[in-house]
Amino acid sequence: MTENKSDVERAELHRTIWNIANDLRGSVDGWDFKQYVLGMLFYRYISENLTNFINKGEREAGYPDFDYAKLSDEEALQAKDDLVATKGFFILPSELFENVRKNAPDDKNLNEALERVFKNIEASAQGTQSEKNFKGLFDDIDVNSNKLGNTVEQRNKKLVKLLNGIGDMELGDYQNNSIDAFGDAYEFLMGMYASNAGKSGGEYYTPQEVSELLARITVVGKKDVNKVYDPAVGSGSLLLQFAKILGKENVRLGFFGQEINLTTYNLCRINMWLHDIDYDKFDIALGDTLTDPKHWDDEPFEAIVSNPPYSIKWEGDNNPVLINDPRFSPAGVLAPKSKADLAFIMHSLSWLASNGTAAIVCFPGILHRGGAEQKIRKYLVDNNFIDAIIQLPENLFFGTSIATCIMVLKRSKSDNGILFIDASDEFVKIGNSNKLTSENIQNILNAYIKRKDKDHFAKFVPNNDIEKQDYNLSVSAYVEPEDTREEIDIVKLNAEIKEIVARQQVLRNEIDKIIEKNRGGGMSRLEELIQELCPNGVEYISLDEVIDYEQPTKYIVKSTDYDNSFETPVLTAGQAFVLGYTDEEFGIYNASKSNPVIIFDDFTTSFHWVDFNFKVKSSAMKILKLKPKAENIASFRYLYYAMKNIRYSPANHARQWIRKYSKFCIPLPSLPVQQEIVRILDTFTELTTELNAELDARKKQYEYYRDLLLNPDNKFFTRAIFDVTKQR
Repeated sequence: MTENKSDVERAELHRTIWNIANDLRGSVDGWDFKQYVLGMLFYRYISENLTNFINKGEREAGYPDFDYAKLSDEEALQAKDDLVATKGFFILPSELFENVRKNAPDDKNLNEALERVFKNIEASAQGTQSEKNFKGLFDDIDVNSNKLGNTVEQRNKKLVKLLNGIGDMELGDYQNNSIDAFGDAYEFLMGMYASNAGKSGGEYYTPQEVSELLARITVVGKKDVNKVYDPAVGSGSLLLQFAKILGKENVRLGFFGQEINLTTYNLCRINMWLHDIDYDKFDIALGDTLTDPKHWDDEPFEAIVSNPPYSIKWEGDNNPVLINDPRFSPAGVLAPKSKADLAFIMHSLSWLASNGTAAIVCFPGILHRGGAEQKIRKYLVDNNFIDAIIQLPENLFFGTSIATCIMVLKRSKSDNGILFIDASDEFVKIGNSNKLTSENIQNILNAYIKRKDKDHFAKFVPNNDIEKQDYNLSVSAYVEPEDTREEIDIVKLNAEIKEIVARQQVLRNEIDKIIEKNRGGGMSRLEELIQELCPNGVEYISLDEVIDYEQPTKYIVKSTDYDNSFETPVLTAGQAFVLGYTDEEFGIYNASKSNPVIIFDDFTTSFHWVDFNFKVKSSAMKILKLKPKAENIASFRYLYYAMKNIRYSPANHARQWIRKYSKFCIPLPSLPVQQEIVRILDTFTELTTELNAELDARKKQYEYYRDLLLNPDNKFFTRAIFDVTKQR
């Protein structure tokens, strides 16, 4: 497996960002601190963007050594008006990121200097077309906040670290399209902080793969669109997928959205800049989309995507004006005050172009609940506005494990029905979360495009049939789940259980012999061994005298990419291992099947090791090998058990662990005694294995008899209930 250059660069960028974030976090919560990191990243971006734009023009005009950063402020001011008209903003040379950073360590008033710079940048756009896209952008970077320190000196030290960390990031040469590095850095930070933010993360960030699926659904069959819109835009990640998929030049009139949260609104505008979207090509508004929409006068949108907040409260029928609002009035009823989900759906439909497509992430409850929500569904189905309902896997989004759905809307359709897709199994598991892969996305898209029935996956249902089901839009009501129950040979299974129980009895007898006293009243075998291990007769030896640590040289990739020719372990990125577990026990794939692996940290939460392609190359991972000179004095299996007995803290990094614990001394009796100890511990281990095997077999036995008793017609019990309900 060869490493793609961009993957290597991206992994290096991610490691750098993680290190910056870890170095800067302390009293400031990570999710709060992101605005400092992202804001300073934005400051660096616009500084370098402006500098490179000016330098390119001057050098093409015959001044090869020209450098805007070295120009005096007085000289630079002469071109201010032209630059604002072209770029939308202006920065004095002395206030560029690189110059402020250079002077920062000696600037006792650094906080005041940065505050002045940010105000000057915002002021440069006042009275121009770009004013709305710059106003308040730096408000969340409070350089005087106590979060940075209790004194000015402490705050400035933190700011110097921040400037240096951002300045040291390898973002490449702008002339070689390095803007992708800025965009990727932003998205990585958002994903990283959203993952660590718990429940609040989902409010601001939709995972990239979900954003991609939504965008691709809305542009099926199209090479360009007039413009794209998100009524609950968050950080803007959904909108920016169109720049990746179509190219920003093929979103002809630009990127539009509205956000109610001030901080997230600022982050979204920063995100547009970081992805090189010109100021006249995006219009992000602040306010409540449902009660105070800001894009009334715009022509309808060809592509609408959104992941609105689930089941939030809104004014609803408490506001008598809303029932007459042309966005909501066609349904004759408003979404419940306690659940605004369908209000976002109606709003999106209202602003959708006749040739457009909207893809909205939905809370599953809106698909089957009664009352006002059922009446709105009736309106949508009877008017043939719903194109598809797609059931997504659970646990895709940060902060929630809910299995959400996608509702696809169209104003003009060639058929009179809805396609239901059950994509609940289209994912790979990464740690405690699930993730859509490119293959998963393509499988869903293929089904959506074909609009054909596929057993257990897709079903096209005429609107008349949906009416008969009281406008229930739950995918499970139309797509029959696959019966994945294992076909059990009960005679064979019962025989296996009998054999397992017999093997257990042999092991129990053996363990009894080990721990019982001899009939003559002497010591048990266990006590004899313990006596042999007394300090007078046992040598203590440090681990580094018998064990070598080998660093893997290749990327560790997901197990589905495992190649038997690999000599290094292959793990899934979501697994976390600690100290000496064998491949058989914990799923570490190792071609030799002989050497345990030590993993000194939990890398499921350490983003500087795991990138979004599920690849890992970590210094915290070591392969253990027995030193040649130790082969005659040590049993590897004995050392394995001995190391598992070491009290270990996962917080220790690999280098610290090796330095500290490689000196850890363990008793090393003679080889025969080691082998006897291993035999005893293996006997206990084997009994545990047999007990687990019996438990697994008993579960199958239980399921067989349960299904036989409850499903005599061999149907799913839940499906049988559904059929009975339908008959009633």
